[in-house]
Parts: sequence; C-alpha cells; structure tokens
Amino acid sequence: MEFKFYPIESRIYDFLEFPGLIYVKERYESETREKDELKVPSFAEYLDFLGRADMELEPFRKDIEQFYLKNFFGEYNFIDLISKANSLFGCQSEEQYLEMLLKLSESEINRSIAYSIISESENNMEFTEEIMSRAETLCSDKSEIISLIKDLPTEAASKWNLFLIIEEPVKYMRMYVDLMQKVLPIFTELYGSLEEQVRVYGQNLADFLNENGAKGLEEKTYSILDANVLVSGENRIIVSAMIQYAISILSAGRHNYIAWGLKMEEAFKRMKEINENKVNERVQVFKNLGDKTRYEVVRMIAAGETSTKEIAQALGVSSATISYHINNLLQSKLIKIDRTESKYGYIVDHKLVEEVIKGLKEDLRILQ
Repeated sequence: MEFKFYPIESRIYDFLEFPGLIYVKERYESETREKDELKVPSFAEYLDFLGRADMELEPFRKDIEQFYLKNFFGEYNFIDLISKANSLFGCQSEEQYLEMLLKLSESEINRSIAYSIISESENNMEFTEEIMSRAETLCSDKSEIISLIKDLPTEAASKWNLFLIIEEPVKYMRMYVDLMQKVLPIFTELYGSLEEQVRVYGQNLADFLNENGAKGLEEKTYSILDANVLVSGENRIIVSAMIQYAISILSAGRHNYIAWGLKMEEAFKRMKEINENKVNERVQVFKNLGDKTRYEVVRMIAAGETSTKEIAQALGVSSATISYHINNLLQSKLIKIDRTESKYGYIVDHKLVEEVIKGLKEDLRILQ
C-alpha cells in the first residue's frame, strides 16, 4: 500500500471546483452558527477567501449557474459528470485539461454523462468497461439517455440543463470551456496565495501515511475514514484549497483518489475535542436522529441501502438533499464510509449507537 500526493492534479481539481464557490460562502456561514466543529481558528480566514472569490466570480454568475448546481452537494454538476469519465490525472496544467475537453466529440460527451449517472446510481466508484459499454449503448439512442435523465432524483431545473446539454453537447462544452478560460486568471491569482501551503501539506500528509500505513489514515481522521476504504496499490491524494473543509473519495476515469480539504485536519481535531465530551456526543447523535429525514436515511443505511439515488427516491427528495444529510451524519459519526470490493458505501457505527444508548440509560438512571 502506497500513498502519493499529486500537486498538479490538486490544482486542476481546484480549478474545476472554483466557479462553484459562488454558492459556498452563504452555506458555510449559516452552518457555522450551528456547528461547533467548524469553529476552528482558520475558518474566518477561509470565509474571507470565499468572499473574495464570490466577488470576483459575480460577473460570471449567470454562466456559472448553467453548469454548477446551487446546492453544493449536488452530484449532477456538468464538470463532475464529465471528469468522472475523463481523468484529470496525467494532465500538466489547467489549459491542457481544457484542451482535452474541447477535443471530445458529441458521442464522447454524452457517453461520459451517461457513464457518470449510471455509476452514481449504482454507487460504483471503480471504473468498469461494463458500465462504459452500457453508457455507449444508451447514447446510441438519444431517447434512452433522455429517459435516464428524466428519472434522476434532482430538481427540474437541473434536469432541463442536462437535456439541453445532451441535445448540443459540443456547443455546451465550448461554452463551458469559454467560461473556464475567462475565470482562469482569477483562479490563478487566488490560488497563488495558497499553492505553497497545498504543496507542503500534501507531501507531509503522504509521507505520514506512508510511514504509518492504513492506521495513519484513521489517526488523521479520528476513525471517520476506516482503513478498508484504501486499496492495496497506490492511493492517490489531492489537497483542495478551494474546498478546505471537506473530504471525499472520488473517481476520475480509471483512477480513484482522496480529495482532502486543506484545513480538514483542524476540523477533525475540533470534532475529536467535541466528541470527547460524551454528553455533547449524545446530544449530537440525538439531534441528528431527531430530524425525520436523517432518521430515515440512517434506517435505510442500516438495512443495507447505500445508493443516494435509491434513498432519495424512497424518501421523495433529491439526491443533493440526501448527500447533505449524509455529510451531517458522517460528521456526527453516526455513519462511516466503508469499502466492499470495488464499491464505497456507508455503514451505521453500531458501536457508537450502543455507547450512546448505554450512556443515556446511565444519565437517566434506567435500571438494566
């Protein structure tokens, strides 16, 4: 098992995420009022950074809204769908990645979209030729891909955007690349102030994990990420300066990777401090279970359902909403990320639940 940090790909990843920052500041500001784990020393600096990005991106808001969903946890953003099938690994610059996008044909763009939607619906994080073959078959008949989009558990506006894109994919790809070329100078300036931090932190993180193995990952994340999410070969790490307080396991083409927020370690530390207070831990668990939708999400995960699409359909909400709730459940540690063969999913932390129930009985003097 090996860990490798990718500084160039980290920059390209952040470039692709950059336009979506116009939505992030408002969401984080509202969450900070409720979430103690976000009250870390550097969070105010990050909000200032988001404020500068928001101001610089404001002239492009209309164009950005065509390609980036307002709900930050939406998995049907245009570039997310495209990059899942067209890896950023191996590209040497943002410009080179954009050039690659411009070379994609109509069928390749639509196939990428279909591939990503199928992979997401089946919660499959590994590249498979079988899914790519199914995506290619779908794209041979435009009515089939239209039906696929129609069934997505997302907002009507998002579906409409996708319908327009698959009708004229090359045209929309040119529009997207044109937008990204316009915001590239802004990104370059803002990213420049953080690039050295990303490089140093990313290399130090990879060195630490190579020295300490899979257990090192659990140590860094205070067991929110289990060792079994890792693969036996190379585990790729990118560090995000744009999305500093998030951690995700993603795929791009044939490559899986961990997208690690630049300040996530501070958030993990803060979360550990909070969780060391057992009374507060119980309150956080019951607070999450007190929300009916989150309770239903936990119940379905406990029953073995890990597809956000299936959970969303069962509960009659969008996948973006379910992703938001799952993020909160992960932070409260009610659920954890798990890996079985080629798939990543979620499991309920039964040990934590048992400890919370035991603690509640002790607090309320309930006889065993």
